Amino acid sequence: MNCKRFEQQIWAYLEGQLPSAQAQAFEAHLQACPRCQRQWAAAQATYRALRALPRHRAPENLAVQVRHRMAQPSARPRVDWARVWRRVALAPALGLLTVAVWWGWQAQQPNAPINTAAEDPTESLVELHEQLEVADWSPSPTPSYFISTGYTR
Repeated sequence: MNCKRFEQQIWAYLEGQLPSAQAQAFEAHLQACPRCQRQWAAAQATYRALRALPRHRAPENLAVQVRHRMAQPSARPRVDWARVWRRVALAPALGLLTVAVWWGWQAQQPNAPINTAAEDPTESLVELHEQLEVADWSPSPTPSYFISTGYTR
């Protein structure tokens, strides 16, 4: 027997429902496995605690009451459609309001200069390349740099 099988059979063994051959395999595994011994102790404590709880009898006519309630048509609550539609319409209305406020705010802002680097990144890449060249290899930019790279400013 392995630990997984032990875990599957622990409650059946605890209640005395295992056949004798399976019970013997269960007990043999229990003797050999410390992990399953801890699980067995926890299961026994749980079983004792459950058995110690007070037991109450259900009312004699409980089954009749349940069948009677199941036979009755269920009373569904009335749906307030006006309230539902207000909630459904609220999200798009808030979205439109947000767009309108943003659009009005953008219209009031002075025209910012257009970022040419976003349209044509060549100029910013050349500038970055120049800075890297100067920083790494040369104390000052030389005319030969511009000639050798083919870039002109």
